[in-house]
Amino acid sequence: MFLVPDWDGQFRFSDTPPGPPPSAKHLEMRPVPYRIAQAFVERHHYLGYAPPGARACLGVWYGDRLVGVLVFGRPSARLEDQRHTLELTRMVLLDECPRNSESRALALAVKWVRRNMPGIRRLIAYADPGRGHQGTVYRAAGWRLVGRTAGGRWTRTGRSRRDAAAGPKLKFELIF
Repeated sequence: MFLVPDWDGQFRFSDTPPGPPPSAKHLEMRPVPYRIAQAFVERHHYLGYAPPGARACLGVWYGDRLVGVLVFGRPSARLEDQRHTLELTRMVLLDECPRNSESRALALAVKWVRRNMPGIRRLIAYADPGRGHQGTVYRAAGWRLVGRTAGGRWTRTGRSRRDAAAGPKLKFELIF
């Protein structure tokens, strides 16, 4: 047993050795409650918040340590197929995770969605070039670049939303 700090700053006993995972192969995926995913995103994601309305929250685990989360929700674009498509609204892994961890997490998430959400036929995600994100992890995981959004503000009269990242985005999809 090891005494290790948890992501919320508390100490606990763990069977997992302290420090980063030795390779992405050691990562596993398990569902987590929205509250846990939300707290993790608020602490570690550059936007600092998790959108409401998650349909699936998946934790990335190294042994018994939570080292990342992926949050899937309904597509934010109203014209997208709301029944058969999920949007990856947040993905964040701790910086200590080794190379290829994001691609491994995406592959594990796809496998989980296919097994547990049989009505879903398509996943979409957006990369923010304004933050230096070019979608490399999506390309590496076999997703296809389908276009670039125009960007713009989300807030409209009668529809108040956060405008945390209003610039153009690269849109990726995975169809199965």
